[in-house]
Amino acid sequence: MEVREPRPAATVVVVRDAQLPRAGIEVLLLRRAESTDQNGGAWVFPGGLLDPGDREPAPHASALTDGDASARLRLEQGGLAYYLAAIRECFEEAGILFAVNAAGQDASLEAESGWPAASWRHDLKQGKTSLSDLCRQFSLRLVPERLHYIAHWVTPLGRPKRFDTRFFVTRAPGDQAAAHDTIETVDHVWITPAEALLPSNQRRLMVPTRAVLETIGQFGDCAALERWAGAVREVPVTQPRLALAATGLESIRPDHPAYEEVGKLDPQGRCDAWCELRPDTPVRISEQVERSVGADGRNVYRLGSDASGWEELPPAAIRWVADDRVLIAADAAAVPPELRGQAGWLAPSHGFLQRLDQPPGGR
Repeated sequence: MEVREPRPAATVVVVRDAQLPRAGIEVLLLRRAESTDQNGGAWVFPGGLLDPGDREPAPHASALTDGDASARLRLEQGGLAYYLAAIRECFEEAGILFAVNAAGQDASLEAESGWPAASWRHDLKQGKTSLSDLCRQFSLRLVPERLHYIAHWVTPLGRPKRFDTRFFVTRAPGDQAAAHDTIETVDHVWITPAEALLPSNQRRLMVPTRAVLETIGQFGDCAALERWAGAVREVPVTQPRLALAATGLESIRPDHPAYEEVGKLDPQGRCDAWCELRPDTPVRISEQVERSVGADGRNVYRLGSDASGWEELPPAAIRWVADDRVLIAADAAAVPPELRGQAGWLAPSHGFLQRLDQPPGGR
């Protein structure tokens, strides 16, 4: 099975403080045009793939060097391209440009050029101009230093289109109004994270979008969010996994109980491992171990093979399957001390396989 390499992409979460009588933070969400890929019709933050032009020298964004940007993103080089791609995509898709004029004041192309922003957005999408050209023409400077790096998501294996996406957050300029482009994005809304995450909200959210909204929703206003986002820290890479469920194919996050087991049983992303325990349905969890779930919810394990036959283990049995590095035991507390450095997997009495050799914080 061919494993598709993820393509580099950047997304910016644009926020503003809600106006009274509302309270808290509002985020800008755009609705993608309907299409056959996994993002069609979803509500997302502005963003997209890096373009070759994003990687060119950027004298119009001199306040943030590529060295500093790369250090923040834990890259050897090329980090500034992600910031510039996020700015470009936000202007193309939402009509908001993060730039200042020669006087250092927030500026928009519409105000500086006298032409509607829609015409510049169209020319930018068509490749008739670039942000560098527009900045030179109207003495503008992009402000990537205002973008704060907050998340890093990679599309699961098994998706036809995969992206390696860096997420940034920044406050919306006060003098610019959002406007979807009517081509790639067909609607937009300012909404609080709490409202977006309500079960009654009919807007479809992708897994990374939902996770970022959960993070932003912890802050009471933009100032608090910016203090957190601007602090230097390591941003972990998060890659969901695709797994079967009764409702169809699901994208599960690393905090899902089945995450590690799905990765073991389906390392290539064939999408044939389940993230739900199904009573009386045997699952081959290793070469020599098969698991089923009894009516009481307790796991039942069998050892062996189709050729040699199977031995069903009694409840509460502890068995070390050395060749598979699988330990069958009630829970992690029951792991014998002499096996704690050898066993790779715990097959517990309840629930999914658990990794025993996972380094702290690793995924």
